[in-house]
Amino acid sequence: MAFFMVGGLKMKSNYDILCVEDDGINMSLMRHIFKKIPNATMWEACTGEEAVEIATARCPDLIIMDIQLPGMSGYDALACLQANEKTKAIPVVAVSSYAMASDIAKGRQAGFIEYITKPFYIKNFIQVIDSILRPLPF
Repeated sequence: MAFFMVGGLKMKSNYDILCVEDDGINMSLMRHIFKKIPNATMWEACTGEEAVEIATARCPDLIIMDIQLPGMSGYDALACLQANEKTKAIPVVAVSSYAMASDIAKGRQAGFIEYITKPFYIKNFIQVIDSILRPLPF
């Protein structure tokens, strides 16, 4: 694992990101985005159950999770992650086509640190991800 210094703090220079998405086209977009970010390794899950399993095993630096998943919803998966001592501190970003103000508020209240609505601009998406990862100390 490599590190660099920012403001006297030792920071990670490589990040593990878990993307949870059941739609193949949307997952393909995530792969495309994260291939362009040289210091990010992307892990994939298609269900909430798989996300919880991978997050528990790998403890990624960030989870990007769709809300509407087969089986366990993104909300239920988030609740499982928050209840687990090993995964409760992992920041989780919701990515959803549910775009009403009430949907966004519900996501924030549930504990998602950001709520990105689909479709999104890739530049804005990367800025949100960067703003979360940049301040993470090792």
